[in-house]
Parts: sequence; structure tokens; C-alpha cells
Amino acid sequence: MGLEFGHNLGLRRALRGLPLSPLVPGYGRLVSQQRALGLRHIGDALVERGRVLRVLDGVFAEGGARRWQHMSADRLRQLGATRGGAYGPLLDQLEAVQLRDPAALRRILLYQLVELLQAHPQGSDPGTAVALGVCPQEAGPLVRVAAAHLRLNKEQRRAVEELADAWADGKVRRAAGLAALLPAGGGGDALLRRRLAEIAERVKEADDALDAAREAERAGDARAAEDRTLRAARLASDCPRALLGLVRLHRAGQGDPAEAREVLTVLPAPEAVTVALSPMPPAADAVNGTRVLRLTRVPGGPTGIAEITDASPAGGWVDHSPPFGHEVRYAALPLRDGRIDGPPVVSDVLLVAPDVSGLRSTTGRGRIEATWTEPSGALGVRVQLVGPGGPVDGADVRTGALAATGLGVGPYVLRVHCRYRSPDGAVIESAGAEHPVSVDPWPTPVDRLDATAVHGSVRFSWSGGEDADVRLVAWPADPPEPGAELTDDPARPWPAPLPWDTVTGGGLVPPPGSVTRVSALAVLGPRAVAGPGLVVECPPAVAGARVERVGGGRARVTFDWPAEAGEVAATVEQDGASTVHRVVARSTYVREGLYVDVAPSAFSLTLSAAPRTPDAVVVPPPGGAVRVPADITVSYRIVPGARRALRRGPSLLRVTLSCPGEVPDDLPEFVLVARPGNGRDPVRPRTPTDGTTLLRVGGATLSPGSPVELPVSSGLRPPYALRGFLLGEGAADVRLDEPSPTTLVVR
Repeated sequence: MGLEFGHNLGLRRALRGLPLSPLVPGYGRLVSQQRALGLRHIGDALVERGRVLRVLDGVFAEGGARRWQHMSADRLRQLGATRGGAYGPLLDQLEAVQLRDPAALRRILLYQLVELLQAHPQGSDPGTAVALGVCPQEAGPLVRVAAAHLRLNKEQRRAVEELADAWADGKVRRAAGLAALLPAGGGGDALLRRRLAEIAERVKEADDALDAAREAERAGDARAAEDRTLRAARLASDCPRALLGLVRLHRAGQGDPAEAREVLTVLPAPEAVTVALSPMPPAADAVNGTRVLRLTRVPGGPTGIAEITDASPAGGWVDHSPPFGHEVRYAALPLRDGRIDGPPVVSDVLLVAPDVSGLRSTTGRGRIEATWTEPSGALGVRVQLVGPGGPVDGADVRTGALAATGLGVGPYVLRVHCRYRSPDGAVIESAGAEHPVSVDPWPTPVDRLDATAVHGSVRFSWSGGEDADVRLVAWPADPPEPGAELTDDPARPWPAPLPWDTVTGGGLVPPPGSVTRVSALAVLGPRAVAGPGLVVECPPAVAGARVERVGGGRARVTFDWPAEAGEVAATVEQDGASTVHRVVARSTYVREGLYVDVAPSAFSLTLSAAPRTPDAVVVPPPGGAVRVPADITVSYRIVPGARRALRRGPSLLRVTLSCPGEVPDDLPEFVLVARPGNGRDPVRPRTPTDGTTLLRVGGATLSPGSPVELPVSSGLRPPYALRGFLLGEGAADVRLDEPSPTTLVVR
């Protein structure tokens, strides 16, 4: 019944011998999809796992109930709908192959099975074919004929798999080159033999057309030469002689370019060239009806030809790999049914030497910095900076960047030329990218900032900034580094000058409780330079301060502890000197109080919270000083009179003034008051009016070291008690030193 391979079985055009080539356009894409799915051959996509295929008289898949299903286009469509998913694209392509040629599916499957069997160490064993999914009844005949079949090397296998694509694309020269790698006569493959004969015949026709074109050109018949060259190009779309001849002949007879109806323009970019046909045909016609070639001039060698197939989003085509340093032309050839159908539209010559891209610059104080991106094919760049005085020397040029300093104010021009290696080994340059830039005047920065605290204010001084408006500012966040160049930017405006009050002499008064980072800012128009800074701290004021001399050269200080203060410092100003006597913590103050050592002279005591910031310029808050007068003492004593016979003379009142330094003009008046006992022990007078005034001593009569003595003559009957008082505006500032009360009782 014909169980040996080669019997006349199956469909019309079924093969009598094994195929040497799949001869299917798009075979490479089909194999890529097959391998991506992990399939050994296309048959694995046609049957479920465990099922087998018949291949001798067509492709049949094993079904249920010992039934076989022929792999027709309808069956492939059903499989695509059933399996879908990752198998869908492969089954769709197999369906398209089957619709074009009913024998192609079996041809592909046999080609792949023979390749697998010939490469397998046990390829002659029928079990190997069964393991590949072949029906056991057909496995023996298949392995026997596969073992006797012509074996292809790697290069020949590539040729048989790419031959159909080259032929379908009209690339007859390439097809002829692939055919030359194969055995004569097609190795027993009748279909391949016919295809090789067609290729040879097409090559001869193209050669004959080119020969006729050359003869017509020699005879001066340009029109006939162009027609015959066009015929050769239609016969062999990849024939270099035909393509170059079309370009040459058409340009020679083109006449005035201004009269041409179509123009091919090229727009070079750093890494690509965009080609556009004007007027541009409709999108579908542009993609499917035009073929664009790049012609590369090679001195002393054949002109290089490359096809440009990538479309530009803006219309036209994009050459993503132009040959740097070479001269090129681009040609657009019209197509009909995939064949060249007319003379080309040719661009002007383009030297592929693109300039740098992204050339941009920034300027500063006597400085220009620029960056750019060099094309990948460039050997390097040549950079030139020209200013008001001519070319600028000494600029620091690195890969993709330039930095020039020490520049004067004025306009500059930066030119960057890319260097490329030409085909003859010479170095050529691009036209050059030009970038104008201007160096503007900048202020001289402040290089030093000092501050001194003076009487509740701070005075600032600085050096530098001679030609600038120097502002003292406090940045809302971290201040810029000294020397940082700033421009007037609404997104980050410069802070306003310090809003502190100004006192006589130019001092500024910081708010109590503030810690401020003060920075110098040199401003000139819309540009500024940040300067140094320092910290100014004004501790919070201390309220409720009271000072009381307690004797022994000490004074007791009380006050209301300021909120959030860790320590409080007490500063005493006395006799022209200022000394910090104590810094007390809150816990110590609550437990022990605060005492300071003082001299008898007048002094001022200032309390302030201790600064919290190291190295800050500390400005005490205004006010808060307590003035304590000098320790002026008026002492009085009753000196008993001298005894005469049996009686004593009258007692004396001795009033003594003790005053360190200059005696004030408003010393109080001293009065001596007596209060009788009225038959009982006398009680000391409580106030100057609680008794009888005996003596008055005016303050002007008192002077240090000169006691005033007055006799005490009361006219009162003893017993009575005496007591002295100080009266007048200055009484509160003078301490009265009283004797023992027992010495003031007269009996």
C-alpha cells in the first residue's frame, strides 16, 4: 500500500523525494516563534502531548477513536482558536503558509524532521522518529530515507532557509549568491531545482538589461539607458550596478533641480539622519510604495548600498547608523507590487559629520561653564572660546564639558567642532555648533564679617563688597556657602535685610530671646554673592529683679526665672569694670538663692539668660539692669556727759557719715525723737512723729570723717527713750546704723 517513502500518494504536488529546503518566505520568523515556545519542530504545535503525526502522504494528526485529521487551513484555524495564547501567532502563520501552498506545511515539517534525525546520534533508529512524534508505521521509512538524504553544512543550511525570502523580496543577486552554495540540481529536490533555474534565468535577464543599458549610454541615448537600467533593477532589486546606474543616469538628466517635482531632504542629527520626501506621499504609500537607499562613497572602492527601513514618527525615514566621516547620498525609489517602478529621487551629498547636541552653558563671576553631548562616532572635539579681546586661552576642556575662569565682562562665542576619521584616514571636522554667551558683572563678595555687642545692640563690620550693596540677612533655611553665586529667582527670593531696630551709632537691636544666623549678601542688580555669617544671640530678659545688700560685701539677688532658660548669668558693673560673678542653674537658684560679691560703692546688676549657642555674639536684652546706690551709712551714738561731783553733764548726740566715693547732694536729714515713759518703762518711737523731736541735723552738714556732736537737752523727765530717723528724698538710699536700744534709754 505504499508504506515506503516516495510512492505516489497524497495530495497533488506531494513530494516524491525529501525536501532540501523549506522554500517558504518568512521561515526565519516562524522558527523564532517555534523555538520561543520550546518546540522541536512545528508538528509539536499540531498535536496534543502523546499523540503522533503521519507525514508520508500529507500531514495528519492522530485523533480519538483511531481517526486521523488532515492538517488543512481550516483545521489550523480551529487549533488557533482552541489553543490560542502563546501558540496563536505560530498557528496563524502556519495557516497563512497552508493557504498559499497546500504542500508547504508538509515540506517544512519534513525538512525539520530530517534535520533533527541527521543531527541525532541514533537518527537511523525508528524509535528516534517515534520519539519525535512520528507515527510508528511511518517511522522506519522516514529514518531510512533521511539517512540516505544529502547532509547540509551550517552555511548551506543558512542558504536554503534564506533563499525564499531573498527571492520574494526581489533580491536576485543575493538569491544567486545563496544558490551558489547549494549542490547543482537541487540535491533531488524538484521544487528547489526549479527555483534555482528561475534564479539563474533572472540573473541572466538582469545582466542582459545592464549590458544593453551600457551600450545605449555609449551611444548617447540616455533615455534608453535609463529604461534598460530600470528593467534590470526591477528584475534584481539588489543589483548594485542597476541601483547605482539609476541614480547616476537620473541625476545626469535631471536638469534644473528647482524644476524637480519631488525633493529628498536629509536632516542630520548627532546619532542619526532623517530622510524626508517632499511633497510627502500618503503614509501607506510612503511605507509600502517607496524604497530608500543610502549610498556611501568609498574612495578607491565600490559604493556601499544600505536600505533604510525605519520610519520616522514625523514622516519619512530614519537612518540610525550613518557612517561617520563618510560622504553619502540618499535615494528614494518608487515601488509597485514590491518592484522598483521608476527613476529615483536623489538627495544632495551629505558629509556625515554631525555636531554636538545639547550645547548649553552657565555663567558666573568671571566664569563660563558649558556642557554638550558628543556623537558616538566622533574622535573628539575642537573647542574655541572667543571673547571681546579675541580667542580665550587656558580654558579647561574635558569630555563633554568646558570651564573658563578669570574672564572679563562682555559677550563671548563658544564653538565646538566634532572630529571624525574619513575613509582615507584623514581627520575631518563638523561645521561646528556655535553658542553665544555673555559674562555679566557680578558683585565683589564680602570676605569677612565681624560683630560686637555694645549696650544692648550689635554693631557689624565687614571687608570686601566694595562695589556691591551689602545686606545683612537671615536665610529661612540653611544659608548658601560663602562665595555661592545667586540670581534673582522668584522661586527662591533673597531674604530682606534684618528688620531690627537701629540705635544711635549704627547698632542693631536683636529681638530678646532670638538666635539668628546673620549672613552677608553682596548684591549688584539681579545678581548676588553669598558671604560669611555668624550667630547673634539675644537671651530672653529676666523680670522681677531685686537686689539687697546683706552686709559683709555681699548682695542678695532675687528674680522671676525666665521660661525655657537653663541658666541665668548675673553681671555686675561697678567702678568702671564689668564682671560676671555668677552663672546659676535653676535647681541651684531654688535651693540656695543667688548672692554676688560687691564693694560699698554704687553698682548696676544685669540679669540675663545664659546663651545657648556656642561661639555666638551675645547681646544682652535692653533694660533689666538694677541700679544699687553706694553703701552710705549714717550712724549715731548717745555719748553720756562728763560726771561733775554727784551729777552728770548733758549727753551728746554724735552723728557720723560713712560714704565711699563722692558725697551725694541729696543726703537726708537726721532727726532725734524722744518718747517718755509716763511712769512705765519707755518704748522706742516707731516713726519720726511718734514722740517729741529733740534734734535735727541737716544732710548738708554731714561729711565723711567729721562727726557732728550736739548736746541733748530734752527738758523731759526721765525715763524716756530716744531714736534717730532719716527724713527726705534720699532716705531710702542711706543706711542708718543704730546703736543698741539700751544705750538710748535715759533714766
